[in-house]
Amino acid sequence: MLLDLEYVVFDLETTGLRVSEGDSIIEIGAVKLKNGSIIDRFDLLIKPPKEISSEITNITGITNDMVKDAVDEEIGIKKFMEWVGDLPMVAHNARFDLSFVEMAFLKYDMGRFNNTVIDTLGLSRYLESNERFHNLATLVIRYNIDWDEDKHHRADYDSEGTAHILDKMLNKLDKNGIKTMDDLKRYRSIVIKNRVDR
Repeated sequence: MLLDLEYVVFDLETTGLRVSEGDSIIEIGAVKLKNGSIIDRFDLLIKPPKEISSEITNITGITNDMVKDAVDEEIGIKKFMEWVGDLPMVAHNARFDLSFVEMAFLKYDMGRFNNTVIDTLGLSRYLESNERFHNLATLVIRYNIDWDEDKHHRADYDSEGTAHILDKMLNKLDKNGIKTMDDLKRYRSIVIKNRVDR
């Protein structure tokens, strides 16, 4: 049952928007959510191969000085995936975050990325199809979740907010008769990557 599963809700901050043009991860933030409660946390700054631009610093608050002694991306993503294990992963606008994770798997010869990935953006569009806006700042208001906009765009804070949104969404799905992962996997805009058992 979806309500009984444990999830890793994660968010990445990056040097830019284009993984195909060499942008990379500068922060991984994640929480483990089970039965509506956050049971574990992961937060790691990562030193990128190029300097963080002032534009990205203005958005995220992450400076070059903050990451100068941080781990590199290979160590960071390996630590993160060890922490994740084979749990289903959840992100808001997950295709963006997934592109950086899958590129890291490719760059660092980590094998095949094989976790199920659920997108709360797709979930929101499904559950609230009459609504126009589905960004994180809108959803925390819609679902009555405490939120400090000044902390937005830090991976740890955004992952926690997304986890609280996910919990509310899982309850709505259950009331709509979508109770299992197999039920949810019928919606490709929600489950954007299916786990393939090896």
